[in-house]
Amino acid sequence: MKKVIAPEQEKYEVIYEKILFNKITEAFSWRERPKDMWELSFETATIIMPDDEIALKQFLGKNWQDITFDIYVNYDDALYVFTPSAYAYYLPGLLITSAKAMDIAIAEDEAIVRAEAEAEAKAKAIDIALGRTRAKVRAKARAKARAKARAIAIAEAEAIGKQKARIKDFVINKIVLWIMDFEKILSESHLFERWATLTIEEYLAVKAWLIWITREDTYQDDEDIYQNDESVCQNNVMNSLISLDKLIGLAKQREK
Repeated sequence: MKKVIAPEQEKYEVIYEKILFNKITEAFSWRERPKDMWELSFETATIIMPDDEIALKQFLGKNWQDITFDIYVNYDDALYVFTPSAYAYYLPGLLITSAKAMDIAIAEDEAIVRAEAEAEAKAKAIDIALGRTRAKVRAKARAKARAKARAIAIAEAEAIGKQKARIKDFVINKIVLWIMDFEKILSESHLFERWATLTIEEYLAVKAWLIWITREDTYQDDEDIYQNDESVCQNNVMNSLISLDKLIGLAKQREK
């Protein structure tokens, strides 16, 4: 059974996220929307395909603040053909909208837990109310109440399950473990060029986001902990942070 987040913890997370979003916004505030949005390269196979063109049109003429999480998810092809300047410009939007989307996923998860708890409490209340009736009638009423509670919980879980899984899959598997595979970024020139344009403050904002988005209980479920080995995902995050620190070190050398 998942634990319900205490109100004090929820308040702390709201405050921390506000600080984090301000940090991200301020770090990237100096950037202007680039005129050159994409680049062609036979060496890196970044050739504009019909799907790429459709994806890029979702960003044309828009500030990063106008890009929704759904656009990043449904048209993520654009992220692979952006110029380095375009990639850096739209990066803060990706960070902030994905963090907000994870909040929604977690809140929905919490709602299910609360609904199950409330249903269980109602079932117990029925037990007490029927405490003086015959055992057979009481058992039947209790079974009916519990069945109804379970049906409600299952219906709610099915209604939001796909959307929640889609959000977590994109944020963790697509962004953290793929787009932000910093170990790979350090070894591949095309990827490195896209990230080498960031300033120290921008890197630090990305690092703060990465630590926050992969905090304990955010990306792991009780029944889904990488084949019962929590250290696998934790090691991936740790390696990513180490490689990110190397990029920060290189940025410090450039800015001397």
